[in-house]
Amino acid sequence: MHIAIILGPFMPVPPVLGGAVEKVHFALAGAYRAAGHRVTMISRRYDGFARDETVDGVRHIRVRSSERSRFLAVNLLLSLCYSLRSAAALPAADVTITNEFFLPLVLSRRRAGKIYVQVGRYPKHQMLLYFRADRLQAVSRAVGDAITRQAPWLARRVAVIGYAIADAYFQPPPAPRENIVLYVGRLAREKGIELLLKAFRSLQVSLPDGWRLRIVGPHEVAHGGDGEEYLTELQRLAQPIGERCEFAGPVFGETALAREYRAAAIFVYPSLAEFGEALPVAPLEAMAGGCAAIVSDLRCFDDYLEDGATGFRFDHRAAEAESDLADQLRSLMTDQELRERVAAAGRCAAGRFATAPIAARMLADFMTIVGGG
Repeated sequence: MHIAIILGPFMPVPPVLGGAVEKVHFALAGAYRAAGHRVTMISRRYDGFARDETVDGVRHIRVRSSERSRFLAVNLLLSLCYSLRSAAALPAADVTITNEFFLPLVLSRRRAGKIYVQVGRYPKHQMLLYFRADRLQAVSRAVGDAITRQAPWLARRVAVIGYAIADAYFQPPPAPRENIVLYVGRLAREKGIELLLKAFRSLQVSLPDGWRLRIVGPHEVAHGGDGEEYLTELQRLAQPIGERCEFAGPVFGETALAREYRAAAIFVYPSLAEFGEALPVAPLEAMAGGCAAIVSDLRCFDDYLEDGATGFRFDHRAAEAESDLADQLRSLMTDQELRERVAAAGRCAAGRFATAPIAARMLADFMTIVGGG
């Protein structure tokens, strides 16, 4: 079977600038190839990367694109242009997987084969545009439910299969771990980083010795952040914490990022994006790396985090959300046995999203739609 994967216009592959979706498909492409399938990946052209090359058995085709803008209308126009170029560059395939907004509308069936749309963001009534898709892969149950609620006639085409986590994140963690509370992700307002800073700041007086807050991720608009002004706001908010808070900037390399997770004891992902997150990858990576995780109370976490068992959740909608988060932090900081028990259970839960089981489910689904004619 020839499997084609067309990714978005703003992040290169290999994922040297990060990007959750890019990391997921890069790992899966290798698994498909190892299973004996022919694989082609199409992504944005990037300095130093060949326009057409084969690496480890996977063919990479790279097409012209541009940096992300802060304006939605501009990004949509860039996306359309990129989609048309990608569709033209696509070799004949049996199944074509994409998460790109316009591609399901412009792909040639003669080249694409079966059109497999990965829905990696909470749908905002755009599913009606995907009437040509043979499969809609919802990356979480919350997304799957939203698709069938917004477009009931597409329900039979929906399959819920989560993102894959690369094997690098499952390496044995060190013992003992450092007293670090870690956040990894874009520095954007919807991520709730202010809540984390306020919660950590409120623990200043009672904070056990040695605990630090480490914030890892890009603030640049081109990388999905909210820019320099927002970074300045966060740094100002963190001033009372002093040297106990570090803004480390982005860490894009898989090995270096896995090292961040293995060093930290607690991971916090306080997202406020009720209708944005689909299946956040960073908490899964952190759980795979052995962190005890705290997340906000979004439905997208239901697929892998059980409150009090595989991690903790706090009510981000509550008037005292920062106090609730602070209480969760205090419990984990002061109770090593609890921290280690939750981390072990979380690591086990993350195992269901390792590359091998997710690749097997994806391949089985491809065969279902390809075999069905």
